[in-house]
Amino acid sequence: MTFRSSRMRIGLAAVLGTSVACSSLLPWVTANPAAGASSGPEASTTIPLHYAQNGPTSTSSTTLPRGPGISYYLSLGDSIGMWDGTRSFPYLLANRYSHSSVPGLRLIDMSCSGETTESMVKGSTCAPGGSQYDNAVSFVDAHRGHIALITISIGGNDVVPCMSQPGAATCFVNGLSKMKANISTIVAGLKTATGPDVLIVGMNVYDPLLGDWLAPDTGRSLAVAAVAGVGLLSKTMGQAYQAETTPTADVQGAYHSADLTHFVSSRWGRVPVSVASACTLLDIVCHQGSFIGYGDDPNNAGAVVVARAFEKVIGRLAPPKSDS
Repeated sequence: MTFRSSRMRIGLAAVLGTSVACSSLLPWVTANPAAGASSGPEASTTIPLHYAQNGPTSTSSTTLPRGPGISYYLSLGDSIGMWDGTRSFPYLLANRYSHSSVPGLRLIDMSCSGETTESMVKGSTCAPGGSQYDNAVSFVDAHRGHIALITISIGGNDVVPCMSQPGAATCFVNGLSKMKANISTIVAGLKTATGPDVLIVGMNVYDPLLGDWLAPDTGRSLAVAAVAGVGLLSKTMGQAYQAETTPTADVQGAYHSADLTHFVSSRWGRVPVSVASACTLLDIVCHQGSFIGYGDDPNNAGAVVVARAFEKVIGRLAPPKSDS
């Protein structure tokens, strides 16, 4: 995601809080416990197609081997799926399932830093001359019967432009509506391409603004105001996937992002569990009494938590029903 500057974060926090107040919508609250720790990934077969900023930029033919026993896991989305390189959550999932139920599972990671649902459908710099969605459908069409899993991590960037727009609250609500429609388009198109037997799993989102709770002056109030707005963002994501009968990994719950009630002792003092989780699992730098270092993507430990949230939904992954 792209909530990286202090100005952007303050603006977005204000937009989120105001938008929820104006729309009279309740925050989305979940209660799943955070996932436990895990060791790092072992070697697994990965074939990055559009892998930017935090790893080798490479391209590959959209047509790869389709022989008996060859299976693919297609990861789509924004920077959450690629920011930590081979320690990002899709690589952890590929490693886990290639060593358990789908031997030799190959990861195709099309994740693109800064992607929105709109750019995913209509085109982005990660997919010159096309879009991540078009590339994904083309890949699935070319490898029908060899796709074991598709995960989607998208939507967190959709409301960022609202901070600089007149009528921020209206912009936020309209952004959610457009995001919901785009997710439906993406999932429906993928399902048409894959057929009924391929598991597609989306995700909701953690709160990248919780580190501001530690900041002086208005930081804490802005963080509190943003919780309900980010919760509404997550709720809308879940509704979009549910409308397409597609399960959603509860990343928001795994990060305890909506919980400002339960306090824990931490290196940053006595803080809400949501704040401790954000400071532990995101690429931000927290200090007691201040907040320095703006970021919004999972660190290595955070990627493990995202992967575990997906695992809870996926369960035992079945090999694809190959047609060749």
